Amino acid sequence: MKKTLTALFCSFLLLACSSVATDDPEDPSILHFKDARGTASGGNLVDHGGKVLPTSNTYAIWWGNQASFPPDAQSGLDSLFEGLTGSSFLGVSTQYMRGGTPASTFHTNWVDTSSPPGHGPSTSAIVGEACKVLQANGATPDATGIYFVYTSNFPHANYCAWHSHGTCKGVDIQVAYMPNTTGVAGCDPGDLYGCNSYSQGTRSLANVTTHEFMETITDADISAWYDSSGSEIGDKCAWKFSSCVTLTNGSWQLQQEWSNAITGCVQQ
Repeated sequence: MKKTLTALFCSFLLLACSSVATDDPEDPSILHFKDARGTASGGNLVDHGGKVLPTSNTYAIWWGNQASFPPDAQSGLDSLFEGLTGSSFLGVSTQYMRGGTPASTFHTNWVDTSSPPGHGPSTSAIVGEACKVLQANGATPDATGIYFVYTSNFPHANYCAWHSHGTCKGVDIQVAYMPNTTGVAGCDPGDLYGCNSYSQGTRSLANVTTHEFMETITDADISAWYDSSGSEIGDKCAWKFSSCVTLTNGSWQLQQEWSNAITGCVQQ
């Protein structure tokens, strides 16, 4: 959800290769703790004409002490990303793609063992990290890419993740800040249905990852699909579950997503 949380995002990391997009006046779209559940107020999502991503490419950046992540986090999230295309879960977003068919390709994991910020980072810090890692690996910024930046720590904040965008070498890229939610009660979906045998930390990261993924493809620059209160496809159904979600390669406990077609949350 789009919020004015200036205090959380008041510092900027200035790197030659990146900057915050100057045409984006909004703060990042934030997934708050599960005590702030989604609400049907605000009506259906409205198309404000901004960027959507019918075809997206996903990349994972693991920033910090690698031993702090769950041992199965990389393999689990690789599987999650790889199982999206062709799933009914991703299919919910079809109605927001303006005639396109949603598809996503997972590309790679990158590791940066330097220390991540010890506080809630600014958008420019996360865009800067993505741009730094791209440069270090000789990769070109991808305008249809979503760069998930997983940090080994969790800041003192009341949110689980957020997504935004910024400029890397002249290219508008999408980023998601994904702190390590392992053991964080406010970000734990629980294990209501026994959908798989992954660790608690990986299951938690999977749920918040798909929240940010679905919001990014339908509202890439925070200027496309959201309701009258600023809530996006995932915000309106945050922390609501009714069954396992079957992707093309396995099952996960993932939150419901908003469907304009039924004016409500659906579990696919």
